[in-house]
Amino acid sequence: MKKTSTREKILNSAYKLFYKQGFNGTSIDDILKDAQLNKGSLYHIFKSKKEVLLAVIEEKIAPILTEEDFKIIQVESKPLHFLEQKLLDVAFFDFKHGCPLNNLVQEMSPVDEDVAKALLKIYNNLEYYYFLALRDENINEKEKKSLAKMMVATVEGAIMAAKAAQDKEPYILIVQQLFKNLDKE
Repeated sequence: MKKTSTREKILNSAYKLFYKQGFNGTSIDDILKDAQLNKGSLYHIFKSKKEVLLAVIEEKIAPILTEEDFKIIQVESKPLHFLEQKLLDVAFFDFKHGCPLNNLVQEMSPVDEDVAKALLKIYNNLEYYYFLALRDENINEKEKKSLAKMMVATVEGAIMAAKAAQDKEPYILIVQQLFKNLDKE
């Protein structure tokens, strides 16, 4: 069994706590307690809580869409159907806490430009992923980009609706409706 590095312990704990409690609701002491480490361990690796957050965004949240996902959708014979099935597979969704990306966007984008840029980069990647899923649709590239942006916003909104209801049903209904509307085009 591979030993977890101190850095990885910090990032795992920070990700979990930022996701459940928010960035502002989580202290350095909370992270250290959860990771079972002392302050020297954290400050040897990271200069600040913000630096921990930026590492969490890059190393924990961004990989949600891995290069493998991009490769798969590029070779799928029915990419839009593939995306629909992927989005409707709710086994790994945590509707109690919502979307880690969206939670941080809501909390941190208005108050920190560096964090806002890191989060926007992930949103842009999501939009590109959805754009790839639209490759076979008979619409021009500009419309595909706009539609991909709308799809990301719809799915993120569906996750927020499910979080508000503390139930997956609003998410499922909204995503199903999204793809019904896409089928009509």
